[in-house]
Amino acid sequence: MSKRIFDRIKLFLYPLLFYILNNISNKWTRTEVYGKEKLEGLSGDTPLLYAFWHGKLWLPVYYFRGLDYLVLSSLSRDGEYMTRVLKRYGYQIIRGSSSRGGSRALLALIKEIKKGNSAFITPDGPTGPVYKVKPGIIYLQEKTGVPIVPLGVAIKHKKVFNSWDRLNFPLPGTRAVMIFGELLEFKPDSCSIEERAVLLEEALNRVQKKAEELLEIKYSG
Repeated sequence: MSKRIFDRIKLFLYPLLFYILNNISNKWTRTEVYGKEKLEGLSGDTPLLYAFWHGKLWLPVYYFRGLDYLVLSSLSRDGEYMTRVLKRYGYQIIRGSSSRGGSRALLALIKEIKKGNSAFITPDGPTGPVYKVKPGIIYLQEKTGVPIVPLGVAIKHKKVFNSWDRLNFPLPGTRAVMIFGELLEFKPDSCSIEERAVLLEEALNRVQKKAEELLEIKYSG
């Protein structure tokens, strides 16, 4: 079998297996959601930027399925795999990354958010450093005026993969917690983009720590 044919098989098979496993594992996970009432004062068509760490994406990918949310996916091979998974869940995909097509992708994302579409962002993606907010999401918030919702996602019994993002995979029958943090609305003239990134990083770490404390597990940040 030629490498080209093998690559095509992987391109079809890997996303399909990820999708099936994500579905099954989320059904065997007892996920508790807290803090969603923080969004109740908003009008139904208010767009939001949901932010969570890349390694915690296993549960949110399933939770936000079917809502037509926007996702920025890198132009790498891994990004192509993830794009195919997310499309099965009904997400709108914009391709680009910090190294290739990033500026065009951000502009496209801004345009779609201004139309009223919500998005979810992993601020330390697509390649890390882990648990460090990159400025892209702050730039998005500045240009759109859309609130950021930090999410904490914790799993009691899990497999932590040896990947840059320390991807968390729930083991059968485990309990999990997802917490919606306080909405963040930064004013552009309040401080620099770098300082706002630090504030978001601190907010993400706080809500992540709270989620892990509810499960009585050691904070991973």
